[in-house]
Amino acid sequence: MLVLVAARTAYSNIIAGYAPSWKNMTDVDLSSYTHINLAYAEPMANGSFILEASYNVLEFASKIQKAGVRPLLALGGWSGSIYFSEIVKSEDSRKHLITGIVESLRDNHLDGVDIDWVANECNKLDVQNDAANLLTFLKELRGEFDSQFADAKKLIALGVGMTPFLGPEGPLKDVSEYAKLVDYINILAYDVNGPHGDTTGPNAPLSLQQGKGSQASLISAVDSWTAAKFPASQITAGLAFYGRAATAKADMAAQSWNIYQPREEEIPRGDNDDGLWADRCNNKPPHFSGVWSYNNLRKQGMLESAEVAAGPWQRYWDSASLTPWLYNAETKMFISYDDVPSIKAKADYVVERGLGGVGVFDITMDHQGELMNSLRSVISPGSNHSQEAPSSSAPQPTSSVPSTSTFSSTKLESSSSSPLYSETSSEEGNKDSSELHIGSNCGDNVQYRCMREDGKDSEFAICAAGVWVSQHCGSGTACIQNGNYIYCDWPR
Repeated sequence: MLVLVAARTAYSNIIAGYAPSWKNMTDVDLSSYTHINLAYAEPMANGSFILEASYNVLEFASKIQKAGVRPLLALGGWSGSIYFSEIVKSEDSRKHLITGIVESLRDNHLDGVDIDWVANECNKLDVQNDAANLLTFLKELRGEFDSQFADAKKLIALGVGMTPFLGPEGPLKDVSEYAKLVDYINILAYDVNGPHGDTTGPNAPLSLQQGKGSQASLISAVDSWTAAKFPASQITAGLAFYGRAATAKADMAAQSWNIYQPREEEIPRGDNDDGLWADRCNNKPPHFSGVWSYNNLRKQGMLESAEVAAGPWQRYWDSASLTPWLYNAETKMFISYDDVPSIKAKADYVVERGLGGVGVFDITMDHQGELMNSLRSVISPGSNHSQEAPSSSAPQPTSSVPSTSTFSSTKLESSSSSPLYSETSSEEGNKDSSELHIGSNCGDNVQYRCMREDGKDSEFAICAAGVWVSQHCGSGTACIQNGNYIYCDWPR
């Protein structure tokens, strides 16, 4: 019988990293990490899976462990999530997949599994049942792990999106049962603005600018998951050691304060590792990804040093997302990426918010340890979080754009693309919003309230640090109150 404890072990200062199976790992300092995910094994419809790797899994896992790091098998990813919905709904397929995971962990001496169920155009999703079926699968997987590996606890980690799992009525508002089964989740807080949008924008924003670009960020994602009762200590923040390129339609230098500007549909080539590839999910002709690793930004000469661009490139700092961007006025090429100051800003947030650590994609993309050193200046693997208060100001930009505070408690955010759930009691949730005044006291609980009850206004209020703060849904949408929670949708 499976006995559920109140919560899985809360980890402190995880620095996990993804090791893509198609890349060379020779020069990676494995000891900088606490966990390394061997990515990706791709599940088939019947629950079997394959991992085609450039490295020998058993030998690489042994090398990881000799460095004092825990190797995990990563399942899924962008092209490997096609059959998850079919697998978790079938008892036979679930059993087949679980048996394969157990055998792989035992045969390759791995310490756990990281499951990255990524939603894309390939997936056959069953919104009515996927979340419940996933919970059933996790219960069975945890039970098998506890039975088969009683003397050596195996880990279950999940790579998740910016909002909690989708249910019939939108993102779930209570995911506490999942937290009892998994050791931690890693929020994949990157690829937020990219080829799918009409404008340029930050690839991996720490915070967001209301009404501009994709209305999601690391802060809004953490708020969404914790509001849905997932413990902050079991959340790691996904960090991108890469950026994405786009071609602007006009000279971005003329409005260097604005990272959101119209872009061409065609994706320019990224770094020297970027090549034409056919995405089987959208049936479009082969195209470039536009990805630039931080390593290649340094090696190929876009950056003279960690924070100085090489001509004709110019480096700018976006004070809303707390990320840098590069621009070449001659080619109109734009690159949003993460660097030493932006990684430190995110690490500071992880500490301030009491999260379990970070997850890096990917471990081959750093340059001479610059990003990892910035990260580890704040987070030391295996020890308690530093008690020093994080910097109250963002790293200084190299352009003339002024910086703002990094993440003050009055800047909690919401996502206009999906519901945001509050932790309010029934009594609090039923209060008339006409009694609410921006700037007035609101208590200790995080709450979200529409300013109008008729669903025709974009403004809503967040109770942050005991004070009501005004926020707005994205352009063209309105705040809809539904009991104790809100969401942004088309006006009623």
